[in-house]
Amino acid sequence: FIYSFIHSFIYSFIHLFIYLFIHLFIYLFIYLFIYSFIHSFIYSFVYSFIYLFIYLFVYSFIYLFIHSFIHLFIYLFIYLFTIILSIATFSNFFVTLINEMIFI
Repeated sequence: FIYSFIHSFIYSFIHLFIYLFIHLFIYLFIYLFIYSFIHSFIYSFVYSFIYLFIYLFVYSFIYLFIHSFIHLFIYLFIYLFTIILSIATFSNFFVTLINEMIFI
């Protein structure tokens, strides 16, 4: 009786230990592995989305802003240079005309 009691106790303890080992370690490991994989995938996706948002929208906005200002200044410089050149040419024409009229 005592032998069978001890044997059944040890046998049930071993089975309980095996059951707990299987459930607590293997399932927990699988759960944590899947959870960490999904979590890292979502985190990397969100991080890459934030990075792309910052890079594509903010940096491209800054680039386009600076680029448009450079083009604005270039066109403004060409426009002013054309105006100044035309005024100088026009006034040079009148100076030459007045000089010719004086010398004639």
